[in-house]
Amino acid sequence: MANSVGPNRRMLSSNAPTIVTRDGEPCFALGTPGGVRIFPTVVQALVNLIDHGMTLQEAVEAPRVWTQGQELEVEPAIPATVRTLLTARGHDVREVNTVAGGMNGVVCNQTTGIITGAACWRADGSPFAVAGGPARPGIRFRPDAGRT
Repeated sequence: MANSVGPNRRMLSSNAPTIVTRDGEPCFALGTPGGVRIFPTVVQALVNLIDHGMTLQEAVEAPRVWTQGQELEVEPAIPATVRTLLTARGHDVREVNTVAGGMNGVVCNQTTGIITGAACWRADGSPFAVAGGPARPGIRFRPDAGRT
């Protein structure tokens, strides 16, 4: 069966590079390694950014949960009170060190045009930026903006 998890099976896709736009302009982008755990991990970060108003750094580092229908895996930072409530609702809660991999992302400030990066503690990534103008005359990140 396509996209099922099991021996000698392969996912059709385990990628979810995500670019979110606002008014047709890029707002932020996210990506993470983690196989079948990529999709829910990206969604959790999106909820943290959009619904909870977290900064990008907070969103990529926030504690995560995962389930595939059996036990509910939670990272150590999920509070004991939350775990108790989940157990009371019938979930088999199991603590794991990490859910998915080290998420990375960028936020594009639509007012200033400044791009800020973030990388979480689950891997050895780090945000890096180079500034100082175009690499060659006429080269721009957004060729349609600010032509000179």
